[in-house]
Amino acid sequence: MYTRLLAVLLCLVTTVGTYAGTSPGTLVAEKSSAHTAEKETLKVGYFDLPPHSNDGTSDAPGAAMEYFNKVAEVMGVKVEYIHLPLSRLTFMLEHNRLDAALILAKSDARTNIFVYPASPILITKPVFVVKKDSNLQNWADIQKQHHLKIGVWQGGYHSANLATNKNVLIPLSGNDVAHRGIELLINNRFDAFFSPDSHAVKFEALKHGQLDSIRILPIDDETIPLYTVFTQKTAPVHLQAYEQALKKVKAELTYDSILQHYLQQYFENPL
Repeated sequence: MYTRLLAVLLCLVTTVGTYAGTSPGTLVAEKSSAHTAEKETLKVGYFDLPPHSNDGTSDAPGAAMEYFNKVAEVMGVKVEYIHLPLSRLTFMLEHNRLDAALILAKSDARTNIFVYPASPILITKPVFVVKKDSNLQNWADIQKQHHLKIGVWQGGYHSANLATNKNVLIPLSGNDVAHRGIELLINNRFDAFFSPDSHAVKFEALKHGQLDSIRILPIDDETIPLYTVFTQKTAPVHLQAYEQALKKVKAELTYDSILQHYLQQYFENPL
């Protein structure tokens, strides 16, 4: 009997000693460490807007993607990019099927639905594109007309100068809109093509050897900031971290330095 009692006491002492040697937060810390090692993934939608974002078939993702990757690294999150037509992207963003959109212009309607950070990822200029032999010499000439056919992005940003225009706006849906818009213009389907981003049409024209067939008419005194945009649901979680990370990346690397790399390849070797 005494032998059995002694065995029970030894067992209790060993058990107590084992737990006494374990600090109170050890198990919790191990779980916490495992959790923090696994980065959260942001679902970021984007549409075709070379040289800022490509369709996913290119080895070069685009300037905006490269820049956002650096921001995401500072934020400590992974990124899952989802390629969509612009109108589909804004629909999915509105219905919280995405966490963010890579780049979007700001409008009154969008600010009522989405959450914009304080700083844009880049600032660009809107332009009209016309054929080389067009009588339209500048954007003011387009403003004076009433029966022009002007191609635009479906669901895209319309500048104030375009919105007050009395000409016929023809929306282009789907992917690769900048390239298709130039093609349709050259083939006389449009009198002009409007792009919110000057870089996109210049890039496509250089890439496809069409720069000698068109003229790009900037809209004077107008610039368009382009932002990474969050949903109402994800903004409280990620917006502050994004803004801090973007500020840090901007201090070390300008967006233009990455953008010029993409443009330069076609200045030197246009297709």
